[in-house]
Amino acid sequence: MPKASILRAFRSRAPLILSLAGGATFALTAPPTDLVPAVIVGLALLAAAVHDAPTVWRAFGRGAVWGTAAGIVGLRFVPEVIQRFTPLGSAASYLALVLLAAAQSLVWAVCGGITSALLRRLRAPLELAFATGVFAAVAIPTVFGWTPAGLMSPWPALVQLADLIGERGVSVLFAVGAALLARAGLAASGRAPGGRPLELVPAAPGQEPRSARFRSSRAILYPALSSAALFGLLAVHGVLRMAAVERASAGLPTAQIALVNQAVGPHERWQAKNHPRILRTLHELTREAEAGGAELTLWPEAAYPYPLSHSARQAPRGGRAILGPGIRGPILAGLITQAPPVKAADGVEERNSYNSATLVLPDGSMQPTQDKLQLLWFGETVPGGAYLPWLRRIFQKSGGLIPGAEPRALTLPREHGPALRIGVLNCYEDTLTGVGRWITGTLTPNLLVNITNDAWFTGSAEPELHARLAVMRAIELRRDLVRAVNLGVVSWIDARGVVRSRDESAAPGVTFATPSIRDTPLTPYTRLGDAPMASLLAFASIGCALRARRFTTKASRRGRSVSSGARPPPGPPELASPDVATQAAATDAPLSRP
Repeated sequence: MPKASILRAFRSRAPLILSLAGGATFALTAPPTDLVPAVIVGLALLAAAVHDAPTVWRAFGRGAVWGTAAGIVGLRFVPEVIQRFTPLGSAASYLALVLLAAAQSLVWAVCGGITSALLRRLRAPLELAFATGVFAAVAIPTVFGWTPAGLMSPWPALVQLADLIGERGVSVLFAVGAALLARAGLAASGRAPGGRPLELVPAAPGQEPRSARFRSSRAILYPALSSAALFGLLAVHGVLRMAAVERASAGLPTAQIALVNQAVGPHERWQAKNHPRILRTLHELTREAEAGGAELTLWPEAAYPYPLSHSARQAPRGGRAILGPGIRGPILAGLITQAPPVKAADGVEERNSYNSATLVLPDGSMQPTQDKLQLLWFGETVPGGAYLPWLRRIFQKSGGLIPGAEPRALTLPREHGPALRIGVLNCYEDTLTGVGRWITGTLTPNLLVNITNDAWFTGSAEPELHARLAVMRAIELRRDLVRAVNLGVVSWIDARGVVRSRDESAAPGVTFATPSIRDTPLTPYTRLGDAPMASLLAFASIGCALRARRFTTKASRRGRSVSSGARPPPGPPELASPDVATQAAATDAPLSRP
């Protein structure tokens, strides 16, 4: 095959190769590889893959390929989980992985489409177009909401701006840095964003023409240095901000908290014959915790094995007692509570339950429960089931889990020190920025608690990924977060996003934490959310649209002037439109002549 044909074939497949390589690289940040910088490299390859797409739909497809590759690599633990808990074989489990990855890839397909639309139609810079696309992608709900900022949390200095702009805003800044790297890489290959040859990028007005070689070197160096400066500034700010938070923590009161992992397998929890043994283990671990000086013991999600009425205000006694023999309390317990039976419009009686947390005080009283607000799609609910009961009953014939209506704080008075006002993030809610803002903005807690059952994913990368995303809630909300997890990562994360203690043992155990009790003002992000970043991106895009409109009007007038015989006014040459540039590049024809 002639060399020219080989080069053309490679060029035609380059976007696909970049998409596949970029998605796989992005996911290498997950265990066991733990290549944290791969987040930025993967984003840069995505920007390079979609920048010259001839249509928005082609860019959409390239984003989908990138997202599917990232999902297959990042969710590679899914087939093992499916084979462990379902009768499906290996072939069906790997097919399920591909389908799940493809479904999750749609958010990155949207990212590619938005990036291309802004580049082609509004003539936006690559950095703005890609940042807007990434912001849209991380704002769309998914089953596993893993963002660039969340994956970067093992390097907390780089994500400290989350208390101002949130996890999504930090992801936008990472996208800008990645787009700058993509611009530098394109320049090294003789191209500019939009598919234009690099030599056609004109000098700025008033500057003397420079040689193509000099301009090419500058086009590589400046974006690369800008990207390095961006991440350098994020790191410097992060180090200074973390030091300030640590100084502010020096005089704060603390609490002695015990975090329990009862190490109960996923099937054991739901077998009635195991319930007495599970409760005995919880009692043993609680006595150990209180002997170690714990003021409060945390049991994981749904740890208490017996269902209780949702309206119960007194803890059970006897063989089902939460405050068992030798236990004084208090205990924050995860449990399932049953709602009163209700009849639907079609006459079907539903018996629904809540995934709840309650505080059991030493006198045996139970506080009103904090019910899980956001149920896990397909695990606990079907999307849209809260609004379409008939759809929910297809999957849950006579009822099932339903979400809580509003946040509710659990309050623990203390003799020595301020009362604990606890905001509970149940299960994967500590990965959801919206739920964290809702609970913190409504309740103003001075301590965040997560209770989780990660037993379904034991032995996989999921518990570690879950723990990393939880770090972002501590930074966004500037509250210490303690996590009691069954067969997962038990941890204490301080308000800097630093993991102060952790345990991931598969054996029952207790981990002690002494979090700071912070009655500090709400962070800017807690108060304002993503509105400032969304507004900034929207205004910048509108500015690009107005500029593109002025350019189109000016070009139209110049065309009429030339057709009528008038000489066009002197000035620097205008850029060809991305559509024309892309078409010309595809045919190897020059876009313009001197």
